[in-house]
Amino acid sequence: MDRKESSPLIEALRREQANAVQLYLQYKGYHWNVSGPSFHDLHLLFDAHATQVFEMIDELAERQRILGAPADYTLEALRQASNLVVEEKLPSNPREMVEHLVTSHRRVIDGLKKGIEVADGRGDPGTADLFTRFLQTHEKMEWFLREILEKAAPLSGK
Repeated sequence: MDRKESSPLIEALRREQANAVQLYLQYKGYHWNVSGPSFHDLHLLFDAHATQVFEMIDELAERQRILGAPADYTLEALRQASNLVVEEKLPSNPREMVEHLVTSHRRVIDGLKKGIEVADGRGDPGTADLFTRFLQTHEKMEWFLREILEKAAPLSGK
């Protein structure tokens, strides 16, 4: 395997590491600030999902190191590498929080699928496996959130 500082595969790993940091912060911000009748359930769900996402960050960074590239660690470098929308203000109600998280997960899912293709094309089953495991986790989280939007009573605001 080529060991270089930048390649499409390294860029995919950096993007997903940065996205994981951003999504973790999004979840924790919502966990801290959710309110209303659905507070208890969403507070717990947001924290559980944040924990799952947090655990991905280290594996993504370590995979970059395994491949011979440095792993970004500054907030600015991570911000630049992420392709998630950074919110300027807190959503006004729990429903908007859930909608924003669904959007973020869908963007991560798309990126992971592209990363799998890149890893497969470069003959890197280790990175493809990592992306595949994380893809399944994000799909499940997105499904939970989507079910809240589709099946539950309307989420009311703050």
